[in-house]
Amino acid sequence: MNQMQSFIEKAKNDKALMVKLDTLGASGAEADKIVALAADYGFTITAEDCRQAAEMAGTRKKGELMEEDLEAAAGGGTQNRYDPNECVKFNEVQYRCVGFLGMCLCDHYEKTEVEGEPWICSHTCAMGCFSYKAVSGFGPE
Repeated sequence: MNQMQSFIEKAKNDKALMVKLDTLGASGAEADKIVALAADYGFTITAEDCRQAAEMAGTRKKGELMEEDLEAAAGGGTQNRYDPNECVKFNEVQYRCVGFLGMCLCDHYEKTEVEGEPWICSHTCAMGCFSYKAVSGFGPE
């Protein structure tokens, strides 16, 4: 297992690390901040590793977990990430909805494929913040 995979596995099982990654991700931090955080936890990764991991996460539908992610995630890979002061400002999926590399979905976020329409997904917040269809999981049609 390479260092990036090991770091991601650590993040899935370490709530304090996931909070730090969430904070960096939500602020739009550059890869060098993630590289430094990984080093603090004893992992040697590069900005290119971060880019490749983000790209690989982007090849799945937004927020979709892979089978091994579901098996490895403590508590099933979701959490209540809803903040009534922040989420009401959203009109589409945000970082808060999916977390670092789409690994930890908000309990209130649901993505479903639209039957008969390949590459189209429906994105819904159960708290009423958004509901839309999008191509490849990105923004409203």
